[in-house]
Amino acid sequence: MSRSIDILYSTPFPSTRTGALFNAFSYPTKISPEAEAIFIACHTKIGDTILDPFGGSGTTGIATLLTDCPTPEMLEKVKELGLEPTWGPRKAVVYELSPIGCLLGKVMCSTKSTLFKKHAESLLKMASDICLNVYTVKDPEGNNGILRHAIWSDLVVCPFCGKEFLYAELAIDENPLKFKEDSICPCCGSNIHLSEAERLKETIIDPLIHEAVSVKKRRLYKLYGSTGKRNWSRLATESDQEEYDSMMKDRDISSSTIYKIKWGELYRQGYHYGITHLHHFYTYRNWFVFNTLWHKVDLFPEEIQNALRIFLLSYNTAHSTLMTRVVAKKNNPDFVITGAQPGVLYISGLPVEKNIMLGLQRKLKTFVEAFQKIESSKGTVEFVNGSSTNIKLEDNTIDYVFTDPPFGDFIPYSEINQINEAWLGIVTDNTEEAIINPAQGKAIDEYSNLMTSVFAQISRKMKATASCTLVFHSAKSAIWRALVDAYKQSGLYSVKASILDKIQPSFKQTNSNVTVKGDPLILLKKNNEEVLSNSFFHNDKELAQFLKNQASTPYNKDIAVKTFSKYIMMCIEHNYTITLDAKYFFEHEA
Repeated sequence: MSRSIDILYSTPFPSTRTGALFNAFSYPTKISPEAEAIFIACHTKIGDTILDPFGGSGTTGIATLLTDCPTPEMLEKVKELGLEPTWGPRKAVVYELSPIGCLLGKVMCSTKSTLFKKHAESLLKMASDICLNVYTVKDPEGNNGILRHAIWSDLVVCPFCGKEFLYAELAIDENPLKFKEDSICPCCGSNIHLSEAERLKETIIDPLIHEAVSVKKRRLYKLYGSTGKRNWSRLATESDQEEYDSMMKDRDISSSTIYKIKWGELYRQGYHYGITHLHHFYTYRNWFVFNTLWHKVDLFPEEIQNALRIFLLSYNTAHSTLMTRVVAKKNNPDFVITGAQPGVLYISGLPVEKNIMLGLQRKLKTFVEAFQKIESSKGTVEFVNGSSTNIKLEDNTIDYVFTDPPFGDFIPYSEINQINEAWLGIVTDNTEEAIINPAQGKAIDEYSNLMTSVFAQISRKMKATASCTLVFHSAKSAIWRALVDAYKQSGLYSVKASILDKIQPSFKQTNSNVTVKGDPLILLKKNNEEVLSNSFFHNDKELAQFLKNQASTPYNKDIAVKTFSKYIMMCIEHNYTITLDAKYFFEHEA
């Protein structure tokens, strides 16, 4: 095994969540393409073929192109680590089950920056002539300004006196700014536990499906705008709500997509009340704007239409819907505006309506920069929208595999992706989605069977000398055992393990019941000559106790995270059966 391979797996490898290639399109559990490119360049030579059977957002395709045009940051990193990569063009074949992931990869790997910039600017100009006035609002002095974003608020009912209030009026403390769990009713003085307070509903005639529907009642709470070069904010008034309602009532949305949401594991009766169709995830204003932009794409040359669609969708789920949020940060005098929580379809009691036109103008620069980074590459990438249980390549033709499979029950990708895919008119066929998901009728056995089918394909396509880098993450031992069984039954053996250290871990990794930061990296081969024995400890429980005894003191949450990661690495390297969940390392101090 080469010195570079030894270095790559000897310590946690950093994978930042920054840069144009990463930030052009938000996607759950995404890996830095620059980090992956270094792995490809160290594991392969010029002209080799790389396979990714779980393509996600197309990162392996982008990374393959980067091996022929490494960025200055990549060159600095390999020098710092003492690596000896081979730079030059390769070929990648990327399989991805979701239409949005496959299209995203194709667009990112084949679009020329100058052509894209020209047409994207034209699209925004064309739509702004129609949509710009819908974001016109009065500033505090009564002059016309441009809305940057608006905070809406649910309405709640006091359970004691029946008085109605904006949720914001009860839930927010100022000086310092923070959210409250309990509040005093301004009318009767009773203590209200806000999570249990009834949200007010209203019946409306849905403008798209033309039916009476019951929805949550929301009203404008606070407006943030700009007049000239001056930014301002103010509380919304009844006049603002009336002007908004009047402005939007005659807007034509008859050309809109009508899509009924396929709810699964992510549905929550509370904050998803009344949301049955795609357009219910939007304010009327932002639905009108996004729908206008979407249909204007058809007026552009066919060769650039998909790039423009991906551009629009990059701002859709995270920033154009009611899933956009506010957070209160310590020592901040006002709310911090952020996007949707990745990996869920959460809508808060204070959803944010962003100015889509302004957001896309900012996003344009990121896309152009991303395209510029890889458009000179002579590498090639083929994307296949299909299941990896049937990879249509000749056997023994793949030199290297880099992939991060679905993490069991971690994220229901098909349910999340439908918010974007519905606009494309084609959603994921989840029949062969490798996932643990009761709504799909899939438990650990179904997940294990699908994973085993894919790894059998991987093994057959790999040359005898090929290797596979596997990125995986789970806090549950049963899921780890399913993964290990899947690759072992396919004739693959783990020879090294390390950690992909994701700087700024994803929301799901930092907010799950048991936190596991960083994803284990596993190097697999088709022979077992380099597999280490497990003779030092009798079983994984002895290993776990040894690691806890060796851990730093005091034994806290961060140490528990690192100890569990080390436990997984050593179990995989030394062929121990994984029987302990991450929970064990948090509940049992050394």
